[in-house]
Amino acid sequence: MFGTPSSTPAFGTPSSTPAFGTPSSTPAFGTPTTPSFAGGFGSSLFSTPFSSQQQQQQQQQQQTSLFQQQSPSTGFGFQSTPFSTPQPTPFPNAQLTTQMAPVSPLPFSLADRDIQAIVDAYKEEPGNPKYAFKHLLFSVTDPQFRVKPAGVSDIMWAEAMGKLEGMESADRERLWPQLVQGFKDLSQRLKLQDDVIVSDAERLRITQSNVKMLQRHLQADTLPLIERMRQKEQGLQRRLLRVMRMVEALEGKGFRLPLMKGEVELAEKLAAITRQLKGSGAELSRRVQNLLTLSRVQANGIGAGGSVYLPGSTKIHEQSLVDMQEVVQQQTEAIARLGNVLKRDIRDMEIIMAEDTELTD
Repeated sequence: MFGTPSSTPAFGTPSSTPAFGTPSSTPAFGTPTTPSFAGGFGSSLFSTPFSSQQQQQQQQQQQTSLFQQQSPSTGFGFQSTPFSTPQPTPFPNAQLTTQMAPVSPLPFSLADRDIQAIVDAYKEEPGNPKYAFKHLLFSVTDPQFRVKPAGVSDIMWAEAMGKLEGMESADRERLWPQLVQGFKDLSQRLKLQDDVIVSDAERLRITQSNVKMLQRHLQADTLPLIERMRQKEQGLQRRLLRVMRMVEALEGKGFRLPLMKGEVELAEKLAAITRQLKGSGAELSRRVQNLLTLSRVQANGIGAGGSVYLPGSTKIHEQSLVDMQEVVQQQTEAIARLGNVLKRDIRDMEIIMAEDTELTD
């Protein structure tokens, strides 16, 4: 009756008291079924407690003996089909049996693998290749320490080296990729950068103070000293000009002293020529002309013999004539040198006068 416990097990197991129009046992998977109600109105589906599932697991081992079986009779003396009419099956005269292949259980589900990947990404270990919080940052490194850090993938290293190649030559010589893992290394790097920034700021402050001190020294001491030296130089230039004027005046009066050996020799020759000119008197020009004519005649080969006789003059010895020609030649050279000296003195005088005019203005 309804509400009372029944000896019939849960749904899907054979029942000792079949319902109206249904076989005494539940057909297995793949066997022909008959259109009937699920069970009697007083079946154990409504009255079986939840603990009957354990009995169902024990009875599943006996299902192989229940395949391809039919109930011999139904309630109230009726046959297995309602109204004693055979029910057609999709596969007539055939009995189907199936068996599930054993499936190996997965070691981890997809959710477990995702969780494990997250755990590995956050696990901070030196040899963890899946750690996600690592990056290559550029630092100033000595050449002997420039090696590839351990635990860095080839892709990450190639990207870092590509960035390094794109920098300027000065940065490439100083910087090198350095591995930073986790927040601890990042905080240490930030602390080191802050210390370097503080030291650089201190050096910059000291440099600025030194520059200001040098500027004050330049304005207070250097520029006035330069101005005093310029004024002193101008005073020395004026004194030098006055001395040069005095020297030129003394030289004009004949008090010029020779400074070189050549000048001494030239002065002696000029003095000898001057003495000779003073002794010859008024006939000097005529005698010079006669000597020049004689020298030309002798040079052309007209003259012959040991002596030459000139009209209106005395007989001159050949050796005396040679000596006279030498003296005349020396006198000519001396006069040319004297002319050069006079030209140089005139040029120096013009320069001195021009500078004097500029200073006066």
